[in-house]
Amino acid sequence: MTVVVNPARTEEEDIGSPIPPHSHPLDLPLASTPDDPMISPQYVDYISPTSDIIENESIEISPESPPNLYDDETQSDIVFVAGINDDTYRFPGHRRVLAATSPVFAALLSAKTDVIVVDYIDHRGFENLLRYYYCEPTQLTTVHTARSTLDAAYKFLCPQLTERCARKLDEMLDAEVALDIIRDLRFLCARLPGAASAPPLPALSDDRAARSLAQCASWCDMLAHNTLLVLDDNADDALQHEKLEDLTYEDLALVVKRDTLRVSNELVLIEALSRWSTSICKKYKRELTPANKRAALGELSYCPRYLLLQGDELERAFGFELLEPMERALVLARARKLSAPIPVGAHQENLLRRWARPRPKDPAAAPVKLSPRSEPDPEEQQPTKLCGRRPKRLKHPKYQIEDPNLYNTYKKRRGCCAKFTDGLLRAFICLFD
Repeated sequence: MTVVVNPARTEEEDIGSPIPPHSHPLDLPLASTPDDPMISPQYVDYISPTSDIIENESIEISPESPPNLYDDETQSDIVFVAGINDDTYRFPGHRRVLAATSPVFAALLSAKTDVIVVDYIDHRGFENLLRYYYCEPTQLTTVHTARSTLDAAYKFLCPQLTERCARKLDEMLDAEVALDIIRDLRFLCARLPGAASAPPLPALSDDRAARSLAQCASWCDMLAHNTLLVLDDNADDALQHEKLEDLTYEDLALVVKRDTLRVSNELVLIEALSRWSTSICKKYKRELTPANKRAALGELSYCPRYLLLQGDELERAFGFELLEPMERALVLARARKLSAPIPVGAHQENLLRRWARPRPKDPAAAPVKLSPRSEPDPEEQQPTKLCGRRPKRLKHPKYQIEDPNLYNTYKKRRGCCAKFTDGLLRAFICLFD
């Protein structure tokens, strides 16, 4: 028996670390595709990944459909061992069925092996992935299960299951759930605001794989957009929750760097940053000194608006020592309208102006309609009493799910000028023909 680990992994990656979106094992030769004559047509129709999503998740199998092969050991010819760290589970599979569902499965199954170890996906997420491909109802009852299934659907290029997970997670969104969702979500997104920069995605030779990857990333972008809006609206609850201390530096930066983070008091944000830096120092066995805490925070210590605090609140903020002594002196001098103890450069002046700027009260944008929770209020906005104008409407983000290479999508995108020019050109052709 031969054991094969995911060929996309490297030795430098931790077992529990997420796989970036450009690490799909698609560089291996595909074992088979739906057009390959070695695959029976009935399997392609039975598990077609391009089928529509079934909302009620109840599937009736017709008498002409193949028998239920999920968890079937008698006809199984491949075994998957899925799970992170020591929490691994064994799943039987069928090569001809799974190779037709996803190019990732096709690449993994091209190896001559009896056991494939999937050590980068939680076993619950991998189980739901198999259930979906075998036309069994998926079980997205908890946040952890839906989040792990989202990871599995993205890494195996299943946009339909990705959409289902995104809609389910959006339905369960609140301050606590948002902290669970935002963890490592930047690895699954294509344009998450403030996400860490990454090398560009390699060009995929398989058009279907490229389209699936783009669709999966779009659904993750929409989920991330709504998650950050929920964190803006429930900033106090999110910053005071203990799960904030489990976020990585990049995930924490996505939250605290937002100008639209509507906190009741800047002390809430300062206390949250102090708790997070203390947790990091304990995690890496460092002394709990102000210098080590500031080193852990880096530029995140500049996110609070210190000059919005006055009196005892400002003194209490200085007690956390998130700023250097000279920076605290500059803030105190500006708050008391005194001359600065040292010459103020352009960088310091920009920081002082930013710390004195009030946070906006309106949301950053309107949410994307993924579930009944994110549906807008039916009541129309009323004009203000000061003037008869309606208040400014929120910006609606645009996410493209369709394939931009399709002619029908391009035809819908064209503007009025392009359509008028096209019609005029056709008229001249008919006139002089």
